[in-house]
Amino acid sequence: MEKERVLFVYTRISSFVKGDIEILEKSFRVTTLAVDNSSKTKQLFSLTKEFFYLIFNLLKFDVVFIWFADYHSFLPVLFSKLFRKKVYLVIGGYDVCRVKNVGYGSFSNPVRGFMSLYSIKNATLNLCVSEYIERVVRAIAPQSKRKIVYNGIAFSDNPKYNFKDSVAKKERMVLSVSLSSTSQSFFIKGVDRFIAVARAIPQIQFVIVGVDSKKLNQLIGFVPDNLSIIPKVAHTALKSYYEKAMVYCQLSRKESFSLSLAEAMYFNCTPVISNTGGMIEVTGGMGKTVSGDNVHETASAIINAMETENSALLRKRIEEKFTVQIRNAALKNILLES
Repeated sequence: MEKERVLFVYTRISSFVKGDIEILEKSFRVTTLAVDNSSKTKQLFSLTKEFFYLIFNLLKFDVVFIWFADYHSFLPVLFSKLFRKKVYLVIGGYDVCRVKNVGYGSFSNPVRGFMSLYSIKNATLNLCVSEYIERVVRAIAPQSKRKIVYNGIAFSDNPKYNFKDSVAKKERMVLSVSLSSTSQSFFIKGVDRFIAVARAIPQIQFVIVGVDSKKLNQLIGFVPDNLSIIPKVAHTALKSYYEKAMVYCQLSRKESFSLSLAEAMYFNCTPVISNTGGMIEVTGGMGKTVSGDNVHETASAIINAMETENSALLRKRIEEKFTVQIRNAALKNILLES
């Protein structure tokens, strides 16, 4: 039997997007269509190309799969509706968000918001990455069809894994992974909060990975001796940081899920998170939850987490709920049932 053809539409090849392409390629014939939104000029040119591609090629496909509701999702959803094609839309967070003071989220712009909302309302099914996101989608588009499909970690199992050996590698280190190269992402990911806490606990080593310190030098300010700021690294290179860290700290102001949090828990890092978005779904109440803005509260939670033994239940929770294998099965079932 010939495999169904899937048109996969996205903007940037993030770990999420790459993971889903690899998942779908196992069961379907996947063709990717990238819409470059790195600048207004490139986006306009890319959307024009998208328009003509859809006109001449959409009928070849059985299913359309889109990551994020935004400018790039409007035409695929519109044409899929006209040509009666199934269209699945992954709602990842920023596409249902609005933070006016930093211009974050699709709904921070009325035209962008209209296109996002149209996409959500007319998609065959919205695939929400967390219960939190599903609630937001339900609030802004009550008649939309929705299903929760969690993101999944992609680290392969080590047959020689031993919990005691894993804990023995731990250092008195607090880790955060936050891709940040703009003032917007610096604020949303709570990088400023993490730096402030590092200054407040000089006796503990802090490491943040993914921050472009050259671009954000003025925002970062004074860097204490106990804080290491590492630029973006390959995903596979994160493993060594997770293995060393005793505590993983994510102090985001907006967070739909946080795959890095799940990855850190998989490597038995005790989580300390801000009480926002879908992160509490990942931790399941394990570790510590703080407001985020209170430096002393966060510092106290980190010190407390340092004194708490790392639990094997952290990894167990991730293995049972948030793996790429679980997402693979869910996406395969959804698309094959279409």
